[in-house]
Amino acid sequence: MTTISSFAAGSYVTNRNTQGILNLKSQLDTLSTQLSTGRTAETYGGLGSGRVTSLGAHATLSALDGYDAAIDSAKTRVALASASVSQVIKLSTTLTTGLSNNILGAASATTNAQLARTSLDGALDALNQQSAGQYLFGGRITDAPPVLSSDVILKGDPANGLAGLTTLVQEQKAADLGAPDKTGRLKLTATGTTLTLSEDPADTTGESRANFGFRFAKAPVATGTAISVTPTSTAAPTQATLNRAPQVGESFRVVVNLADGSQKTLDLTVRDPVPAGSTDSFGLFGSAAAASTALQALAGPNGEVASFQSAATPALTASFGGGSPGAYGIAVTAQPNPGDTVTVSLKLHDGTTTTVSLTAKAPPATGTPGEFVIGADATATAQNLNTSLNTALQNAAAGPLSASSTTRAAKDFFAGSPVAGFEPRRITTDGAGNPVYGQSPQNKTVIWYQGEDSGGAARDTASVRIGANRDLSVGGRANEPAFQEALAGMAALAVEILADPAGAVTNDRFQALASRTSQILTNAKTSPGLPEIASDYSLASATLTSAADTNRTTRATLQDSLEGVESASMEDVAAKLLAVQNRLQASYQVTSMISKLSLVNYL
Repeated sequence: MTTISSFAAGSYVTNRNTQGILNLKSQLDTLSTQLSTGRTAETYGGLGSGRVTSLGAHATLSALDGYDAAIDSAKTRVALASASVSQVIKLSTTLTTGLSNNILGAASATTNAQLARTSLDGALDALNQQSAGQYLFGGRITDAPPVLSSDVILKGDPANGLAGLTTLVQEQKAADLGAPDKTGRLKLTATGTTLTLSEDPADTTGESRANFGFRFAKAPVATGTAISVTPTSTAAPTQATLNRAPQVGESFRVVVNLADGSQKTLDLTVRDPVPAGSTDSFGLFGSAAAASTALQALAGPNGEVASFQSAATPALTASFGGGSPGAYGIAVTAQPNPGDTVTVSLKLHDGTTTTVSLTAKAPPATGTPGEFVIGADATATAQNLNTSLNTALQNAAAGPLSASSTTRAAKDFFAGSPVAGFEPRRITTDGAGNPVYGQSPQNKTVIWYQGEDSGGAARDTASVRIGANRDLSVGGRANEPAFQEALAGMAALAVEILADPAGAVTNDRFQALASRTSQILTNAKTSPGLPEIASDYSLASATLTSAADTNRTTRATLQDSLEGVESASMEDVAAKLLAVQNRLQASYQVTSMISKLSLVNYL
């Protein structure tokens, strides 16, 4: 006997059939949504096992968006910084070329001083460059201009009692010339037929001689047999002794005279232990004597410590002593022959030398520059030699030495830092009235650089994240050594006329100044220097471009992987949708037919 199951509502068969229809309806809705949106699912849960891939890819893409935004911003910053460095290089080159091509004279001195001032303005403007409201060359200080105007740099800030470069040059010239003789602090005396030429004999410690005026490069030389030269005092370098051993964290500035006569500035901080390869560290010593020995060693063989400066509390100072001047006796033992010469070679504190040479001339010569007149006897000849040599020394002091004073003061000024104790050196006097550099910061000088100067690499003061594990350094400081050199060269020329109260810049002096500033500007453009800074930014630009390309490739790869997980194939969806529609239609029809079954219809 055949049994027909009940199809009444609530029966198992009914519920199962209904569930099947609902499942088909759900599939139909899902496929319809996929067809309209092109996406596999609207939620990560709908992606099944592909949700892990999707989540990771979207996180990486989001990070890439951030990296690309940072790269775009950094590209602008680096491009502007690179342009600024190129501008400083161009200005330095133009000024150097102008010094080489122009005929040196009074008109040329004025013209080149004006060109130097224009170049200085342009360089300062380049170093005050901004990007998106942030200054590029102030280190970690980006909300204020890092450098002052040329007017304040040259003339100072009288309202606040701060001296500018003009004042420093005038002080340096006065200290180098020496009063009242103005012979570069050399002392020339005559007794009978013998002249005595000595380095500053009034300086009992040697500290003044270590910093100012002329020193003998070698013994004077006389040709012929009538004039003899005999050393009467042997020069000895001054010795510096610290009042106490510097402690960890204390900083000081020391200037040393190297064996070639040039000066080198060292800004040092006490560290224990001293990091390997560090050039700005000073060791920790257990006694003042041991620290003083290490301080002397900074000057190297045949060098000496010239000046010391610190803002440490309690005071950290150095006392100087032990130095002795070189001196020579120049004796006229007989009447020289016309053409006999006396030559004095002198060294300056910038590492250069100059020569004073006098040639004997018979009457009626008048003793014009470069000669001395043979007198009636040896005593008269010695007196004429004394007069001519004194004049020649004054001319050398007013020329090469004065030019050296300007460039040295300019370099000292631009070495000044906002860090306590590292302000520009200022001249004071010792107990005997000799000029010396003050050892405690006086806070009376314009600090041209107003940015951050906490040490470390300038490029590391700003960085940009360009990848998951990549940071690119793009910072800069306007007081990097190469910038200091370039600005000092420009300012030295611009200030020379301002620093001379009479405005009488002689041809010899300007020639000497032009030679020195050309060398400074050339040094600024010699690697490591401005070209190296430009190279840093060029490399950074290339790195940014490469990182952007890498990110672009990575993004394309991730998007391809997302396409396979999140995107639905329209052909597959359409085919599945048609199949589900057919099945659902068939289910509806069968359900309708079954719902109409009855015993009567069955029979």
